[in-house]
Amino acid sequence: MEKHHLLRRDPNWHPNGCNLCGQLGHQAANCPNGTINWRQIYGDEAFILRQPIYFSDIQERIKFKEDGMKDLEARAQAYAKAKAEEQGLSWADIMARAEELRNKDPSEVIPRAPPTAAAGDESLPAGWAVATDPAGRQYFWHKKTQKVQWEKPTEDTPIN
Repeated sequence: MEKHHLLRRDPNWHPNGCNLCGQLGHQAANCPNGTINWRQIYGDEAFILRQPIYFSDIQERIKFKEDGMKDLEARAQAYAKAKAEEQGLSWADIMARAEELRNKDPSEVIPRAPPTAAAGDESLPAGWAVATDPAGRQYFWHKKTQKVQWEKPTEDTPIN
């Protein structure tokens, strides 16, 4: 018997009985014991057809979203202009610099990170690595245990 039938049946009914009334000798499609009020069982929402979605509706939604994004962009630019004026900056200069950067190759614009202690890595014991904190200070960490310390580790540094 299918699981959805088991969920709707009274557990006292015979397993071969009708799924609607539980009596033996007929199936639910031919149940002579009256009609079932399906609206009462499942509610009116189960019998309301959903409105179809047309391509033109999708296009309207996309246009509405694009208009919203344009509005958001305009409000963001107004906010940025106000903040630039507060700080005494020229909006025209900011936009000119942005356009200049937009036309450049990113490898020219993005500053390269200063060389880390990769050369010093060779003198570190096995399993240790060097990292730099946001303030630019170097610290050392053990890759397996995730132990962190400021002092450069030696071969006899304990790993806990």
